[in-house]
Amino acid sequence: MRTSILIPSYRRPRMLQGCLAHLNQQSVRPDEVIVVWQENDLETRDAALDFCDRVNYTLKVLHSAARGIVPAENVALDNACGEILLLLDDDTSPHSNWIARHLVHYADPAIGAVGAPVRNHNPDGSPYPLRRPAHLGRLRFYGRMIGNLFDHPPEWSARPLIEVDHLAAGNMSLRRSAFSNFEVGLKPYWQAFELDVCLQAKACGFRVMFDCGNSIDHHPTNTVFRQDRNGDLALKVMNTAYNHAFVLSKHSMQPFRAVRLLYLVCVGSAAVPGVIGFFAAALRSRKVWLELDVLRGAIGSYLAGWAAGSRCRRKSSLAETSSSRSQRFAHSR
Repeated sequence: MRTSILIPSYRRPRMLQGCLAHLNQQSVRPDEVIVVWQENDLETRDAALDFCDRVNYTLKVLHSAARGIVPAENVALDNACGEILLLLDDDTSPHSNWIARHLVHYADPAIGAVGAPVRNHNPDGSPYPLRRPAHLGRLRFYGRMIGNLFDHPPEWSARPLIEVDHLAAGNMSLRRSAFSNFEVGLKPYWQAFELDVCLQAKACGFRVMFDCGNSIDHHPTNTVFRQDRNGDLALKVMNTAYNHAFVLSKHSMQPFRAVRLLYLVCVGSAAVPGVIGFFAAALRSRKVWLELDVLRGAIGSYLAGWAAGSRCRRKSSLAETSSSRSQRFAHSR
């Protein structure tokens, strides 16, 4: 199986070169590595081009005029030749058997996506605290997303492969035939795009699996995913709510639609609470007026995302119906 590694990169040239160097040490050589630099980030472009003569694999350096992980992933996807696509962040350090361990699972034709943990590290190199969650990568019937795909204890590496509902893009792979593209209807910072692509794979009849033994090191610099009220709340909170609702609406069938929308508006998540969740958030932060503003924005974003996801679902349904009719007409002729 041919492999393509997709790496969107933005303003982390030294980290990118470190990641590319680790890929040079893989026990199974990738067929190609595609780095996508974004907007006017010439430093990242030059760092990738400078590495082309130092690697033992084909390195493609492409440009996305739009900034963001989804636009960059789609540029890479449109130019990838691999049957198996491996998604990797530029601030990660994959071990030498990383590709091999992903590929071994695709011997099973029923598997459409595989994920694995990341081990996060602080700027000083110290690891994040270990976490021992009871559930990994689940989507509850009422719409709650459970991640917990990072910072697991070392002994968990011996766990058997488990089936999940969604993965994290920092360490995951996909069978190209399991999905169409990365959802462009989401808003920056494109939270939940991995959930969308995993649900695409499941809708095609594939299984989504998680390998606890294929962890890679991660040195995060992005503060968007910190669950606090600092920074750009439109990016961190409102867009998160929109994207969560968009993906649920796009992929939910009756009778789950009403239950999931009600859950979002009434309960929400820890980062983006609904009406009931507001009280817990206000007690936690002790900033009632701030949390009221967040609540108003969150509910509006949940409703807007749900409406946009519904339109996407109807459009997809109409396209499938039209395609089916065309096929029947061609067959009758």
